[in-house]
Amino acid sequence: MKTLSTIFLLTAAFIFLQSASCNKVKELDYIGIQQTKIESINLNNAAIKINLEYYNPNNFSIDVKETNLSIYLNGKFIATADQPMKTVIPKSSKFIFPVVAHFNPFKALSTAFSSLFSKTSKLSIQGTAKLGKKGVYIKIPVSITEDVSLISN
Repeated sequence: MKTLSTIFLLTAAFIFLQSASCNKVKELDYIGIQQTKIESINLNNAAIKINLEYYNPNNFSIDVKETNLSIYLNGKFIATADQPMKTVIPKSSKFIFPVVAHFNPFKALSTAFSSLFSKTSKLSIQGTAKLGKKGVYIKIPVSITEDVSLISN
Protein backbone atom coordinates (compact mmCIF):
# COMPACT_ATOMS: atom_id res chain seq x y z
CA MET A 1 0.00 0.00 0.00
CA LYS A 2 2.90 2.33 0.78
CA THR A 3 4.34 1.67 -2.69
CA LEU A 4 1.03 2.63 -4.31
CA SER A 5 0.88 5.93 -2.43
CA THR A 6 4.53 6.66 -3.33
CA ILE A 7 3.80 6.02 -7.02
CA PHE A 8 0.72 8.24 -6.81
CA LEU A 9 2.72 11.03 -5.13
CA LEU A 10 5.53 10.82 -7.71
CA THR A 11 3.00 10.81 -10.56
CA ALA A 12 1.24 13.87 -9.12
CA ALA A 13 4.58 15.66 -8.71
CA PHE A 14 5.54 14.82 -12.31
CA ILE A 15 2.22 16.11 -13.66
CA PHE A 16 2.56 19.29 -11.60
CA LEU A 17 6.10 19.92 -12.86
CA GLN A 18 5.05 19.26 -16.46
CA SER A 19 2.10 21.64 -16.22
CA ALA A 20 4.25 24.29 -14.54
CA SER A 21 6.78 24.11 -17.36
CA CYS A 22 3.97 24.42 -19.93
CA ASN A 23 3.14 27.87 -18.57
CA LYS A 24 6.46 29.09 -19.94
CA VAL A 25 5.54 28.29 -23.56
CA LYS A 26 6.27 31.29 -25.76
CA GLU A 27 3.94 32.19 -28.58
CA LEU A 28 5.13 31.41 -32.10
CA ASP A 29 6.25 34.49 -34.06
CA TYR A 30 4.49 34.96 -37.41
CA ILE A 31 6.93 36.17 -40.10
CA GLY A 32 4.83 36.16 -43.26
CA ILE A 33 3.57 34.32 -46.31
CA GLN A 34 6.51 32.52 -47.90
CA GLN A 35 4.91 31.01 -51.02
CA THR A 36 1.55 30.20 -52.60
CA LYS A 37 0.84 27.49 -55.17
CA ILE A 38 -2.36 26.42 -56.94
CA GLU A 39 -3.04 22.79 -56.00
CA SER A 40 -6.24 22.35 -58.01
CA ILE A 41 -8.83 24.47 -59.76
CA ASN A 42 -12.14 23.89 -61.55
CA LEU A 43 -15.39 25.81 -61.95
CA ASN A 44 -16.77 24.97 -58.49
CA ASN A 45 -13.71 24.39 -56.39
CA ALA A 46 -10.12 25.53 -56.00
CA ALA A 47 -7.31 24.76 -53.60
CA ILE A 48 -4.23 26.87 -52.98
CA LYS A 49 -1.33 25.78 -50.81
CA ILE A 50 -0.02 28.64 -48.67
CA ASN A 51 3.31 28.33 -46.88
CA LEU A 52 3.31 30.47 -43.75
CA GLU A 53 6.68 31.25 -42.20
CA TYR A 54 7.03 31.28 -38.40
CA TYR A 55 9.74 31.29 -35.75
CA ASN A 56 9.55 28.99 -32.72
CA PRO A 57 11.29 30.78 -29.78
CA ASN A 58 10.84 27.75 -27.50
CA ASN A 59 13.70 25.37 -26.77
CA PHE A 60 11.50 22.36 -27.55
CA SER A 61 9.65 21.13 -30.61
CA ILE A 62 5.86 21.27 -30.91
CA ASP A 63 3.44 19.18 -32.97
CA VAL A 64 0.49 20.76 -34.80
CA LYS A 65 -2.23 18.14 -35.11
CA GLU A 66 -5.04 20.03 -36.86
CA THR A 67 -6.15 23.50 -37.86
CA ASN A 68 -9.54 25.04 -38.55
CA LEU A 69 -9.06 28.37 -40.31
CA SER A 70 -11.15 30.93 -42.19
CA ILE A 71 -9.63 33.37 -44.67
CA TYR A 72 -11.01 36.87 -45.21
CA LEU A 73 -10.15 39.49 -47.83
CA ASN A 74 -11.00 43.02 -46.71
CA GLY A 75 -13.33 41.57 -44.08
CA LYS A 76 -15.23 39.30 -46.50
CA PHE A 77 -15.04 35.51 -46.10
CA ILE A 78 -13.38 33.85 -49.11
CA ALA A 79 -12.07 30.43 -48.02
CA THR A 80 -11.54 27.77 -45.39
CA ALA A 81 -8.08 26.38 -44.75
CA ASP A 82 -6.60 23.35 -43.07
CA GLN A 83 -3.24 21.68 -42.86
CA PRO A 84 -2.60 18.75 -45.19
CA MET A 85 -0.69 16.70 -42.57
CA LYS A 86 0.56 16.72 -39.00
CA THR A 87 3.41 19.23 -38.75
CA VAL A 88 6.39 19.03 -36.40
CA ILE A 89 7.72 22.47 -35.47
CA PRO A 90 11.45 22.36 -34.70
CA LYS A 91 12.81 24.01 -31.55
CA SER A 92 14.34 27.53 -31.66
CA SER A 93 14.16 27.97 -35.43
CA LYS A 94 12.26 29.34 -38.40
CA PHE A 95 9.91 26.91 -40.08
CA ILE A 96 7.32 26.69 -42.84
CA PHE A 97 3.75 25.82 -41.87
CA PRO A 98 1.73 24.68 -44.93
CA VAL A 99 -2.03 25.18 -45.12
CA VAL A 100 -4.39 24.51 -48.00
CA ALA A 101 -7.15 27.04 -48.69
CA HIS A 102 -10.34 25.67 -50.26
CA PHE A 103 -12.71 28.11 -51.98
CA ASN A 104 -15.19 28.76 -54.77
CA PRO A 105 -13.16 30.60 -57.46
CA PHE A 106 -16.08 32.74 -58.69
CA LYS A 107 -17.00 34.00 -55.21
CA ALA A 108 -13.37 34.68 -54.35
CA LEU A 109 -12.80 36.40 -57.69
CA SER A 110 -15.75 38.74 -57.20
CA THR A 111 -14.44 39.70 -53.75
CA ALA A 112 -10.90 40.13 -55.07
CA PHE A 113 -12.05 42.10 -58.12
CA SER A 114 -13.43 44.87 -55.93
CA SER A 115 -9.94 45.15 -54.36
CA LEU A 116 -7.91 45.06 -57.57
CA PHE A 117 -7.63 48.81 -57.91
CA SER A 118 -6.30 49.46 -54.42
CA LYS A 119 -2.57 49.17 -53.72
CA THR A 120 -3.04 46.65 -50.91
CA SER A 121 -5.81 44.55 -49.46
CA LYS A 122 -6.18 43.21 -45.95
CA LEU A 123 -5.85 39.42 -45.78
CA SER A 124 -6.91 37.85 -42.47
CA ILE A 125 -6.62 34.27 -41.29
CA GLN A 126 -8.72 33.45 -38.22
CA GLY A 127 -9.38 30.17 -36.43
CA THR A 128 -7.78 27.58 -34.18
CA ALA A 129 -4.92 25.10 -34.15
CA LYS A 130 -4.25 22.09 -31.92
CA LEU A 131 -0.68 22.21 -30.59
CA GLY A 132 0.98 19.77 -28.28
CA LYS A 133 3.50 17.11 -27.54
CA LYS A 134 3.37 13.39 -26.83
CA GLY A 135 -0.40 13.06 -27.21
CA VAL A 136 -1.37 16.10 -25.08
CA TYR A 137 -2.85 18.83 -27.28
CA ILE A 138 -4.45 22.21 -26.58
CA LYS A 139 -6.52 24.31 -28.95
CA ILE A 140 -5.09 27.81 -29.41
CA PRO A 141 -6.52 30.75 -31.36
CA VAL A 142 -4.91 31.82 -34.64
CA SER A 143 -5.22 35.42 -35.78
CA ILE A 144 -3.08 36.72 -38.65
CA THR A 145 -3.68 39.94 -40.57
CA GLU A 146 -1.41 41.09 -43.37
CA ASP A 147 -1.62 43.71 -46.10
CA VAL A 148 -1.10 42.04 -49.48
CA SER A 149 -1.01 43.27 -53.07
CA LEU A 150 -3.34 41.45 -55.45
CA ILE A 151 -1.52 42.78 -58.50
CA SER A 152 2.20 42.41 -59.14
CA ASN A 153 4.28 45.47 -59.87
